[in-house]
Parts: sequence; structure tokens; C-alpha cells
Amino acid sequence: MMNSVILLSAVLVLNVCSASQLLSVISPTESSRLAGLFQGKYSDLESAYYSITGLKSLTSGGAIGSAETESACSLVSAADASSITSLGFAGQIYKEIQTSCKHTFSQESIDFAVSQLESGNVQTLHSAIAFLTGVGQEVDSAAVVEALSKAVKGDNSVLSSALALSAASMLPKGANLDDFLSTVDIEDMAAQADEVDSKYLHFENSLDITSKFLTAVFSLSEVSGQAPVLSSIQHSLPVSQMIQLTNYVLRSKNSASTVKEASLILQPLGKIVASKHVTLAKSEVVSGTAISENRPNIQLLFSNLFSQPIENLNVKADAIIRASDNDLLISDAPLHFDGLRLYELKVWASKPKSGFYDVSLSIASSGGKTLVGLSSLEFRVKVTAKIVLRNVQLGTVEKEQTTGTLKNINYPGKMTAFKADRQQRVVMKFQIEDQTSGSLITPHQTFIRFEHRATGKDIVFVAEADRSSTYKFEVDLSVAGKDQFHSNSGLYSISLIVGDATISNPIFWNFSDVTLKLGEEASKSQSAMETLYTQKPEIRHMFREPEVRPPTVVSQAFTVAVILPLVLLLIGWKSVGANLNGMSFAPKNLIFHAGLGGIFVLYYFFWTKLNMFVTLQYLFGLGAVTFVFGNLVLSEMANSPRN
Repeated sequence: MMNSVILLSAVLVLNVCSASQLLSVISPTESSRLAGLFQGKYSDLESAYYSITGLKSLTSGGAIGSAETESACSLVSAADASSITSLGFAGQIYKEIQTSCKHTFSQESIDFAVSQLESGNVQTLHSAIAFLTGVGQEVDSAAVVEALSKAVKGDNSVLSSALALSAASMLPKGANLDDFLSTVDIEDMAAQADEVDSKYLHFENSLDITSKFLTAVFSLSEVSGQAPVLSSIQHSLPVSQMIQLTNYVLRSKNSASTVKEASLILQPLGKIVASKHVTLAKSEVVSGTAISENRPNIQLLFSNLFSQPIENLNVKADAIIRASDNDLLISDAPLHFDGLRLYELKVWASKPKSGFYDVSLSIASSGGKTLVGLSSLEFRVKVTAKIVLRNVQLGTVEKEQTTGTLKNINYPGKMTAFKADRQQRVVMKFQIEDQTSGSLITPHQTFIRFEHRATGKDIVFVAEADRSSTYKFEVDLSVAGKDQFHSNSGLYSISLIVGDATISNPIFWNFSDVTLKLGEEASKSQSAMETLYTQKPEIRHMFREPEVRPPTVVSQAFTVAVILPLVLLLIGWKSVGANLNGMSFAPKNLIFHAGLGGIFVLYYFFWTKLNMFVTLQYLFGLGAVTFVFGNLVLSEMANSPRN
């Protein structure tokens, strides 16, 4: 038996370096939705089986409604005695509701189930064993184990092996499973699982196979009385394979729409929650990540797979360290259970300085169970505090002097207005104190703002602290008056702005007004940034003005000069006796001369209306026609006897 326990324990061994976390649990809303699928009248034994086992898992073995019990009992009574599958469902249902269902199975059905124990099919053996053990019939454990081993050798798939494990877990306690577990080889089954993103583990991407494998492992653990998982060598981090398998089962909780899917999700989860050896937990920082006077404690909720709070845990804060300077705030401090659902640690009582703190917790089970999914927890919290201004002083100092008289201002009061010119410096000193710890702090954002009352323009300066955390702010008006204020004289409001992510009461304090005399208004100039965004004059495109045309008389004279050669040409033709008597009016002659005339017309339109590209398009057509018919006309003239 010890060998079987060792082999069973090895089922979920995984690389310790890839520790996983539980990604989700069944919320109360999801529990109600899934429970609704199981309620009502059932149509067949399979639906009744998945509904009853789902309700039992969801209620941790609690009572089932009378309507559901009555419907399931009537189906059990009408089970087909010649179908081992029907008898298998009926036997498992009867085992869960036998206190409310008075029914006696016939000897014929019992004899039929016994005869099926010699089958070589794992599914048949599982149904037969489920029926016989469900109705309280004794079985020969040794013979059954031998039959299961033989069937698994014939079909060693993960589904068949899981069904064989489930059937073995139904046998009476004390059954020798050593040889059977050697045959089934649980470790080899687990090695066939596929991993996704180091978060999920599944068999063939099937909820059915994965759920039945996980359920069988925990069912066998319950019978054997041994834990189903191994811890790491250091016994501090549980293995992650069970968590990854559980994550895969939980992934389908929102899409489950049938009683079978819902039951396949809840059956393994119910087995895990009911385990006497393992506690699978998920943590939640319900207090949020901000600690303040109003929320002084860190509060954590540890819940099981059904969102039920886990009480028997030892939770300890190993260290709470300030991130900025590694200052240790709390160490080895236990978190106390409030008696209802939360574990609390009082942080504010230690008077923490404002800032970010890294929290390291260790979690262990105090009930003798192995805690899986949580052995340590690390997260960051933000301690926010109220601040107050101390030792605020304001005044002016002459340009040549190193010290001057400064007046005290009590925050959040306001000092009377004063005046300053270009021969002076405006000087301010102050300290920022954390009211909780009483220490001086230097927030990330500390500014001095001058706002011109007349124009609303503001100038912002950064205030910086020295080594003693005292802020000293100076504005040399001889330089800043031109560079920052742009010689813009007038009344200014002076404000102090203090902000930080860890401050709960940021400050915007108008502590005084000052009248600055920085020079003549005409000497104002704009900064480069102001000039960049100043509206520029509109750019208008200017076309070249047309050249001056000559007088009309000159234009007409040039027109006559251009036409005169044509007139002289006609006169010359007349003098040499040129005439049209030899012209033939054949179509080709007419087309040639029409094309030639068209070219001259196109040339005219080129100068008056058309551009070059359009003219070339027309010229291509006219030129082609004129060329073809001109060639015909010239050929005819060359061949004419008169020539």
C-alpha cells in the first residue's frame, strides 16, 4: 500500500521553479447560476446523475431539494435493467439520495451487473462497479482490481485510466491497489497533459477528460487517506500542477450551459474543497493598496474554490520595507483573523512615513493540511499621510545684500501684500511636515506660482529642498524680471503648490500678493514659446502681374505685316498662271484638303483656346488621316499621264 501512496503522491509533481497561482474561484453569483442548471425535473438518468452530483459538490454534501430528489428517484426506479450504463447512473444517484429514495433493485439487475465485471471494457467495468457499490452490494475487490488492470492494458488512454482510477476509489477501504497503480502509471498520465502559458494544464483540451482525471485522483486520495500532491524539496512551495489543472477546469465556468458541463466543473472542485490533506486557496487584498488614517489596516481574504473564507491559516508579515530607502517598518508580525473572514495587520499603529512599501507575507495552514497555491505573498502598498507647512517665511532682499528681513506666515493664513522691483530678490523659506510621523518630507511636486491679476498669465518656479529638507526659494527680479516676467509689471498673486502620490491633502495655498515694478510696458517681449504659438499674418499667393500690352495701332500693324506674305503668295500664284482646273473632286482629294485645312484651324485654336496637350491629341487624329490620303493623292498625280 505504501508504494501506491508514493505513486499517487507523485501524480502532480511539476517543476518547482514554475510556481502557479489560482486564477479564479467560483463566486456566489456563479454558484447560483450553476445551481440553477441542476434544479427542476430531470428528463433522463444521465441528466439526473450530473445534476445530483453537481448539487452535492456545490453544497459540500448537503441536502438536495425535494423536487430534485423525487424526480431522480423516479428515474432510478425506472432504470433499464438490461443497460449497464443506465444501471451505473442509477447506482451512483441512489448512493447520494438513498435516505430519501426507497427503492429495491431487482435481483436480475444485480446479476446482470455482476456478469459485467468480467468485461474488458473500462467504461463497462466502471458502470458495473458504480452500480453494485452504490446499491450496497459486496464485490470481490481482488477480482475487480485484476479486471481493471487487464482492461487498462488494453486501453491505456487518459480517459480510460481516469475511469479505472474512479472505479478503484469506489472499492471498500483496505483493497490492495499496489499492482493496479503500477499498471495505470498515474505519473505517466500526468506527463501527457498539455500546458498553456504556464497557467493551464489539460488533456486533449477536453473538460471531460481533465475533470475526470482530477476527480479520480482526489477520490483515490480520499480512499487511501494520503495527500494527492507532493511538496517541494524545501517543503515551502507546493507544486503547481494541481493548480494548473484546476485553472483549466475553472476556465469554463462562465461558458457552461448544460448540466454535464456544470457538473464536470464542480465535481473536482468539490473533491478538492472536501480534501482532508490539501487546502487550495486564493488571496485578495480587500483593504486596497492605500494605507491612511482612515484605512489603517492591511486586510486580506483567503478563500477556497467556492469563495468560502479559510480560517485555519497562519499568516505572518515577514517584512514591510519602505521602497525608497529600505527602511524596515514591520517584521515577523502575525495577521489576526477577525473571526468572520478577514486577516488583519495594523500598520498605522507603527506610525509609518508616507511612501510606497513592499509587503512580504508567509502563509501556512494550521489545520494539518498542505496549503497549495499560497505559501508566500508579495505586494506593494502606498501609505498616504496628511501634511502641514512649518516655518514659512517670505520677504524681499536687496540685490547687493545676502540676507534680509523675512516675515513669518502661519499656514493657512495670508501675508499682507508687499512691493518689489528689479533691484530686489523675492525670498521664501518653508518646511513640509508629515503629521503622522512628525518628520520633514520632500514631496515630488513643489511649485511657487506667480499669477498676473490683470492678464491671468502665470509663471511657475520649482522649489527645491536642501539637505535639511528645508525649501528655500529665490527669484532675482533683475534677471527673471526680463526672462520670465517679460517686464510685465503689476499685481501678482503668489501661491504654493504641493502634491505627491502619497499625500492625502495636497496644498494649493495663495499666501500673499506682490506688486512688481519691472520696467516700462514698451519693453515687453515675448518668449520663444509664446512667439511659437502666436498667430502669424495670413499668407496670400501673389501671381505675376501681366505685362503691359502695346497700343492697338501697333498690334494691328503687326497683324497686317503677318498677313501680307500670304497675300503676296496668292498674287505670285496668279502671275505664274496657277489655277484649280486640274483638281479632281474625288473623295480622297476632298478628305486630304479637309485634313490640311483642319490642321490650320487647329493651329489657330492652339493660340487662342487650347493647350499643348489637347492640341497634340487632336493633331494626332487629323495628321494620320491627312498623311494617308495625302499619300494617295500624290501617288495618283505622279502616275497621271499629264505629269
